[in-house]
Amino acid sequence: MNTRSTSEIELDGLAPEEAFSILGNETRLDIVRALWSAGALREYDEVDDADATISFSELRQAVDIRDNGQFNYHLSKLVPHFVRRTDGGYRLSDPGKRIARTVIAISGGLPDLSAGVRTTCPLCGSSVTAAYDEQWLRFSCTECDGMFGDVAPDGAIFYAGFPAAGLNGRSPDDALETGVYRCMLDLAYLMRGVCRECAGPIAPSVSVCESHDASGGGPCVACGTPFVAWTTLRCEGCRFTKRLPIELCVMGLTPVIGALYERGIDVLSPSFGDLVDAIGSLFRTTVTHDPLRVTVAIEDELERLTLTFDDEMTLVELGP
Repeated sequence: MNTRSTSEIELDGLAPEEAFSILGNETRLDIVRALWSAGALREYDEVDDADATISFSELRQAVDIRDNGQFNYHLSKLVPHFVRRTDGGYRLSDPGKRIARTVIAISGGLPDLSAGVRTTCPLCGSSVTAAYDEQWLRFSCTECDGMFGDVAPDGAIFYAGFPAAGLNGRSPDDALETGVYRCMLDLAYLMRGVCRECAGPIAPSVSVCESHDASGGGPCVACGTPFVAWTTLRCEGCRFTKRLPIELCVMGLTPVIGALYERGIDVLSPSFGDLVDAIGSLFRTTVTHDPLRVTVAIEDELERLTLTFDDEMTLVELGP
């Protein structure tokens, strides 16, 4: 059934504790599931005003609760934040759809990654294995220490959260390509101070190894990583966080995106090998103190670009 809402509902703010309380009930989650399954939502997010709805009785039957009073009580807790009531019936609000999509994203059985990975380690050329655990996708070299030293599982060359549903129909190599793409888009958001999960503000910070020495080709003995400076990008709202080497983080900035594009590297959709090669061959990072400054230089025979940051990841100087 298609109808139009007869009035706009002004929603008061909803505290996280209240949202958890509302959704912490099996019947209410069943209502969200039933509305999603029935297609009771806006057909086009943020574009079309046409609402597909279902009636109270249809919704109660879908949730399989005989007691009208009990069902109405749980439904009223979801209205208006997660479920919208219109003259024609009920549908999911945008927050309700987000809850449904989150459940769908994490649903699914364990993926079969036994087919083997065609991609070889960009550091040493050895074979790579793939693993999936607790919604984290990991690719590891079978021979070398990997990209990140002690901050990631042994041998890891790629390690990131990945929704289980997104692995359906993808080979391990396809999953790696998709995972790299998602990470780089995340950095484009985060380095502009926007959380990709909740659109909240980002609080960045920089930490450095005071006695860094990775001259032997492996990780530094003091910090256990090959990288002297790491950036933490944490959302002040939902606490979504990424902690990565500063060389990766600066790839989310427009000057770096442009500089690498001139060198044939599309930062927003790179090949994994190109990404690692760029860090190893083009990037040089130096640290000075009093005050702390971290300078990342991108340099080859074409040109030189330098970016200098303070301890809060503020760009304080940009130059050749």
